[in-house]
Amino acid sequence: MILSCGESLPTQHAASPLVMRTAPAPSDAEEYCAWYGDSRDQMLYFGASPFWSALQEAGGDPSADLRAEGPQFVGRFDLKRLAFAEPLVVGGPDARAGVWDVLAHPNGRIYFTTYFESAGYVDPASGRVRRFEAAGVGLNELSLSADAGIMATRYGTGGSGTGSVVILDAEGVVLAEHPLEAPEGYRAAPKSLALDPLRKEIWVNTDLLPSALGEAEIRHDTRVLGPGGRERLRFERPEVQFMRFGPDGTGYFAERDGPLLNLRIRPPERAGAAIFTGRLVPLDDEFAEDLDFVQDIHVDAEGGVVVTRWSGRIHLVNRQGEMSLMQLPRPGGRGLYYTGVLAGDRLCATYCGGVTVVCHDLER
Repeated sequence: MILSCGESLPTQHAASPLVMRTAPAPSDAEEYCAWYGDSRDQMLYFGASPFWSALQEAGGDPSADLRAEGPQFVGRFDLKRLAFAEPLVVGGPDARAGVWDVLAHPNGRIYFTTYFESAGYVDPASGRVRRFEAAGVGLNELSLSADAGIMATRYGTGGSGTGSVVILDAEGVVLAEHPLEAPEGYRAAPKSLALDPLRKEIWVNTDLLPSALGEAEIRHDTRVLGPGGRERLRFERPEVQFMRFGPDGTGYFAERDGPLLNLRIRPPERAGAAIFTGRLVPLDDEFAEDLDFVQDIHVDAEGGVVVTRWSGRIHLVNRQGEMSLMQLPRPGGRGLYYTGVLAGDRLCATYCGGVTVVCHDLER
């Protein structure tokens, strides 16, 4: 067993609005943390990876995670019991890459990526794992695509290889792959992506990495691809750090422009209008880009929006566009928050500081 089953909430902390749970270390050789997450049926699923700790210990080498072996698993946190459930093991103790992104698919499976190794899915009911070896490596973030399929960003395969958007069916068969062009002197490494269900367009943001290390600064842009993968639009400002579409086609875009951070909410009736339309909700006018980043946007069934930042500054936006701010703790000041979700009158978020989930009651 990699992790212990969820502990019950101690009686002496029952009245506290804050709960921080850290699971036992899965390996003595590497320092894992809770990373990208997704939720379904009162369960928060998350990738567990030693990527950040390995990178820091190796002085910035992004491949340092491959130096030690360790188990691959998808963590689970019960949002009702506020306790860890048994993890879903997707790779043995001799695996080298941790689990990166996860997608709680409507078909009941949990899809995952590992970047350095193959992606795949695990069935929480049976524990059955299927790996997508034919899809190759370099897959980063996941999202739902049309017709109940999935899509992923291929951040790159090393060297000067360009990134792409990969479309797969539910069994992991690659249906299409759309390489992204880059400005001269750069290569495009795509990060997050989302499907606009009304326009059938794929939104994807990128890191623009200099072809020659140290000769230029890293840039970022956002692309909008048509159904066939053809690029329809590309822009650098505002920087879209994350985007999400609701089932009705409402678009949510976390936009940074210098020190300003806003959430743009584009209602379905404006989907056919110019791109920069909809309600603009100010989130922060002193955004420190070198220390922070919007890593996720989640929308609950009641229309509440959770915008999660590395810094633990979580923005909650209601249907009326009213924003409230919650600051979650960062013990030691080193950990990063990745995914926050609402569970009734509580916010829970994955924290990359050990295998940790932090929950806080909402103020009413």
